[in-house]
Amino acid sequence: MDAIYKAEKLQRLALIGQAVEILIAPDDRRRGFFRMVSAAERAYKALLPDDRAAPYLKPVAALHVIAEAVRGKLGPVDISAFAAKIEALLDEKIEGVAISAPIIEGDAAGGRVDLSAIDFEKLAKLFAKQPRTATETLRQEVEETARKLAAQNPFRVQFVEKLENLVEQYNLGKLDVQAFFEALKAFIAAMDEEQRRAARESLTEDELAVFDLLTQPEPKLTKAQETAVKKVARELLEKLQEQLAIDDWQVKQQTRAAVQSTIRFTLDKLPEEPYPEAIWNGKVDAVWAFIFSRKSPRSVGRAG
Repeated sequence: MDAIYKAEKLQRLALIGQAVEILIAPDDRRRGFFRMVSAAERAYKALLPDDRAAPYLKPVAALHVIAEAVRGKLGPVDISAFAAKIEALLDEKIEGVAISAPIIEGDAAGGRVDLSAIDFEKLAKLFAKQPRTATETLRQEVEETARKLAAQNPFRVQFVEKLENLVEQYNLGKLDVQAFFEALKAFIAAMDEEQRRAARESLTEDELAVFDLLTQPEPKLTKAQETAVKKVARELLEKLQEQLAIDDWQVKQQTRAAVQSTIRFTLDKLPEEPYPEAIWNGKVDAVWAFIFSRKSPRSVGRAG
């Protein structure tokens, strides 16, 4: 702490970057640091406005800024409202002044301040050269993409599950930072390939989601049967457009019944041989659950 708040600006930012590199991962270390900083901030504020709090301002401010820097690395943030305040926190001219930057507890990155954007471009490059920081930033991007993929298509929840397992291995020390970083890059490649699959199948994202529900994990289809199932998926979404355009259709009994009926009648056109009654009933239920869960009726149907 002494080195950070006594250093000149650029050196101070470099030291903060080194602290972030040490504290940002694994998860248990980062969360433990956040808990310690919150306890220090509460203790400091409990002393105010007593003058005896003054000697503790800079060490507590340094802890707070490091915590905000760590949080800032966990997601995209807007620093414009807070940059000046955080810069002032470590200014030697303000000793005795209470902490004025927002003190936000918890692990969430929303609204955090990214100190890498406060000063020169050199700082961003410095952060990029630090493997733990770079890996944690990449991890955030991968997690966001995996969640978006799963929201589009229930079949893709496998990406979320695999990523959670990968993160667990890293946090348990079974993967070092280099191996974890390489695994994340491979994971991005796999997700990128998955995002191209709809185009390869000549389907929209929603059509692909219905197709996956109708074919995964069973039944196994011939090429001709796959073509027939794709046709059913397209037809279903086309038929549903008007019904799903009704406001709050999920809570209107008549519209809900009409949607369920459309699903059942349309899926009745699935090839009979690979869809015996037990499998067919399960597919009807799965497609109904998917359609019902969609947040907006405009998100279902053909693109454009």
